[in-house]
Amino acid sequence: MSDDHTSVFRITATLKDPVRYSAISEAVAITAKRFPYFSVSLGSGIFWHFLEFNDRLPRIQVEEKIPCTAFAAKRKGEPLYRVIIKGKRISVEFIHILTDGGGAMEYLKSLLYTYLTLTGTHISSPGEIILPSMPVSEEEYEDGYNRFFQKLPPPTRLVKAWHLPYKLNKRPKLRVLRAEVNVKEILEVSRNHKVSVTEYFVSVYHFSLQKIFISGKEESRREKRKVLRIEVPVNMRKIFPSRTMRNFSLFVLPEIDVRLGTYTFNEILRSVHHQLQISADVKQISRFLSSNVSPEKLFIIRIMPLFFKKMVIASVYRGLASKRWTGIVTNLGVITLPAEMEDKVDSLELIPPPPNKNVKVSCALVSYKDKLKICFCNITESHELERHILRHLSDAGIHVKILNND
Repeated sequence: MSDDHTSVFRITATLKDPVRYSAISEAVAITAKRFPYFSVSLGSGIFWHFLEFNDRLPRIQVEEKIPCTAFAAKRKGEPLYRVIIKGKRISVEFIHILTDGGGAMEYLKSLLYTYLTLTGTHISSPGEIILPSMPVSEEEYEDGYNRFFQKLPPPTRLVKAWHLPYKLNKRPKLRVLRAEVNVKEILEVSRNHKVSVTEYFVSVYHFSLQKIFISGKEESRREKRKVLRIEVPVNMRKIFPSRTMRNFSLFVLPEIDVRLGTYTFNEILRSVHHQLQISADVKQISRFLSSNVSPEKLFIIRIMPLFFKKMVIASVYRGLASKRWTGIVTNLGVITLPAEMEDKVDSLELIPPPPNKNVKVSCALVSYKDKLKICFCNITESHELERHILRHLSDAGIHVKILNND
């Protein structure tokens, strides 16, 4: 983590009415008691970082121009999530070591339920929302990675991926571009291609990357790294029977190898569809789980002092992990709320963690009611990738609305 690469993501709910500070303050205090495993700060020992519990409530702050800024993780007692308000918007920001999009959305739903109840909304049937009165289950605390770990052969070693050639922004680096499409329209186009919305969008992302690669300078195209690879996070709760609220996501890495030639969009669609189906299979994803957890179980790693671990991990990340993919696409899926809450909540939005200096652009999707929100996080001077993607959607008959460009 750094000031730029923060590992922080944001989920936002835009209400029909302005947010009342007194009510959201009370709702945060009530909700925090129901989610005690989020009331933690980051501590450091001789051998490991660890999460230590504290009773401090998450900070409620006014929304600033730059989202997903770094937490003061080294500050004693600093909670690893916060609530942000502005106008009609209620946002929650979490650091990824605490939870993932699935866990954060469950928290936000509960917070919205409590807030709306406090402001006079009667919710007759809350459905699966975690209510303040519900007892906390031990499963919500569990480490899903360790529970479902089994020693397996590692995944196939990956060659380094090609990266976008654009120059980085000066500080502040992060820019967010938001767009909106109709759920029915993109769903119809995806079904016509016999793929899911995620598979369709990842294919559009690949096709757009290929356009940029082909249009690049000849010397850059001669690079050995001619694999275009996208990281697609997977909610492991949909694969393994876990109710954990802690971070429990892994990722699959569909790719196209442009050393083999130029791909048509239909060729990319077929390839991405099958790669995602195979990679997200329980047996294949278990190999990634095994490779992620195995190192911490090695005796030599366990006895290694923390200061040395940090140097090794940072070196491995810079030289290996951060260079394995070209882009990131995360889809939180379709979010539903009880009817009385839907009347009060106008839209939902997910902003992914800022990308690292190699990947440069990340993208997040979430569907709510009849709209699919798309958020691009970009740390470069160019928005060419976003233009290619949104133009492709528009050319396919999907109406695209640009909401703003911060």
